Amino acid sequence: MSSGFSREGYEIGGALELNPIYTKTHILNFKKCVSLAGDIRDITEQEFSERTRISGLDSTVIIGGPPCQTFSTIGHPKIRSVGGRPVSEDSRNFLFEDFFRFVEYFKPEAFIIENVPNFIRKYDGKIFKEINSLADLLNYKLSSKLLHAQDFGVPQTRKRIFIVGMKNGKAFEFPTPTHGVDLCPPRTVRDAISDLPVIYDGIRAHHLPYSKNEKLTEYQKIMRNASGTVGNNICRMSNDRAKKVFDHMKQGDRYMDLPPEVRQILPFREDIFHDRLKRLEMDKPSWTVIAHIGMDGYQYIHPTECRTLSVREAARLQSFPDSFEFVGNMREQYIQVGNSVPPLLAEQIAEKLREQLS
Repeated sequence: MSSGFSREGYEIGGALELNPIYTKTHILNFKKCVSLAGDIRDITEQEFSERTRISGLDSTVIIGGPPCQTFSTIGHPKIRSVGGRPVSEDSRNFLFEDFFRFVEYFKPEAFIIENVPNFIRKYDGKIFKEINSLADLLNYKLSSKLLHAQDFGVPQTRKRIFIVGMKNGKAFEFPTPTHGVDLCPPRTVRDAISDLPVIYDGIRAHHLPYSKNEKLTEYQKIMRNASGTVGNNICRMSNDRAKKVFDHMKQGDRYMDLPPEVRQILPFREDIFHDRLKRLEMDKPSWTVIAHIGMDGYQYIHPTECRTLSVREAARLQSFPDSFEFVGNMREQYIQVGNSVPPLLAEQIAEKLREQLS
């Protein structure tokens, strides 16, 4: 979100992130921003104001999102096994209340919350109803919409809910799609990554030259560094059994598309892991890049090479410009990419918001 809003000309003045490593990424990319590491439940609005020098008198927009693991069906089994309690009791469900503490204190012109689609429906819509009540209490007009990232030029079929509160009492008008039926064709994996450095399985390299500099796609021209090099060329080393399976997979193939004898090379529980391995298709958008890419990457096998995606390739699918660099170990870098809002989508929301606040 910070990347997209920054590209639209907003000044990112203050930020709060729980994970210290992810905070370092924010500090690296937003040098004028006061980026704090800490739990929002432990930091008062007054302390945040003093440390960032942002006050309730400033013209501000607050952007962010509570953790999505408790609202995503993917995360539930892990939460149950770790916490030993119903998912509905997870304290992360209520971090939106702390978000609204900051809204009440700073009185922004607008606020934006992003989350997985299930956020609105989860727990019979109870949390969404509470958000509506809080917004109404603070005199904000609430609007929400499910946006498809591929409709806005992101080479990925990602769906996320955006909730916007406007102080002026007007309903927020969301941006209209730029890609799709009767519009520009959806951007593809080829559009996104075909100019990136030539790499190999297990590489650990930072700045490398682009693999080509001619016949670039419009998307590549938007993403590239003028320096001619790009960082975060880090790729997981797949084991030999996985590579043998990769060799049998055509573009678009999933684990259960393979013959039984091939699946036995790298066996998984087939009643659960139907798509445990997936090879991307070069001429279609990627499926959703999620944080699990930090675990093994088997759901993001390169379309034509015997390896999984690099951090930079995954970042391109998320529409991070190549100037944006990630810090941390390999797993932490992948997770940051998977947990992000596509900057290109955030930029278009930011543009629309600017029009309506002017």
